[in-house]
Amino acid sequence: MREPLPSQRPLAYLAYQGATFGTSCGRGSSGAERSALAPKPLVSVTVPTLNSESVIAGCLASVKEQSYPNIETIIVDSLSTDRTREIAASNGVKVITYEGRLLGARYQGVLQSKGQYVLLLDSDQILEATAIERAIPLMAEYDLLVLEELSCEPESWLQKLFSADKQLVHRNVDDRALDPLAATLLPRLFRRDILLRGLENIPRELIPLVVYPDHDIIYFETRRITSRVGILPTAVYHLEPASVAAAWKKHFRYGRSLRELDESRRYKELAQRNWGFRKSGFRPGNLRLGLQSLFLLTLVGIARTAGYWLGGRLAPLPGSPQKPVS
Repeated sequence: MREPLPSQRPLAYLAYQGATFGTSCGRGSSGAERSALAPKPLVSVTVPTLNSESVIAGCLASVKEQSYPNIETIIVDSLSTDRTREIAASNGVKVITYEGRLLGARYQGVLQSKGQYVLLLDSDQILEATAIERAIPLMAEYDLLVLEELSCEPESWLQKLFSADKQLVHRNVDDRALDPLAATLLPRLFRRDILLRGLENIPRELIPLVVYPDHDIIYFETRRITSRVGILPTAVYHLEPASVAAAWKKHFRYGRSLRELDESRRYKELAQRNWGFRKSGFRPGNLRLGLQSLFLLTLVGIARTAGYWLGGRLAPLPGSPQKPVS
């Protein structure tokens, strides 16, 4: 682990509780209503994909429908075997191929980007229609911006557990919530220069190997550069896994990646950070959400543990580097 974080006190976070924007799962005003008053800085939205055909169309539609007028979208695909690349190309976005895992895909997206700001979006996420338009003015004060995440129309009992966990995370936000060694909040919008500097601080040999905790590592390294972190309310909707099997597959893969990261002896605190319960779940008024969150974290924790201990006996992970890392 690197040296401690800068001692500067984090900037006060944006008050957001009770704010609502747009409509169902981010779909609000049409892109045709975008303001054309003055030139806007380019925002690069990068989306890593791996067999994401069931969700990528909705993700890209939410970017296309943004009220903000100046956006480029970059898909970084890790050798999908389904129709992900075809669907992305049909939406007119830039598609590049990367023979590695999630952290490396994010890095490649940043390298290919041209925007002053970079938004790290996942393929199973939907942007609220005014999210970027509301975010960019805040970047005059902040260098990194957390986008509040909500679950998109949870229906199954498992999706409702994910929804409860997200509500709990955002219900009790303070300066500690923005500490990358203790928190659960991760920024998604970055000033490109700071994001690139942070990525360049990550050991080269780890970049093509890490699936999880890729985003946590990025935040840790960028937070060592700046403490100017803010929060944008009601910004991203997450398409949660509907079944235990889908959630297990995802978090088992995370556990397998953690084993390789553990062998490097880097970022151990980050890898273990979310394996326990949320302390805020036992505060007055949070008990129901806390119990739901605890059950969810126990479930996904078992999947990650199984992946960690059994993963070495299985075939290589999808997206594994095709050549040895030099």
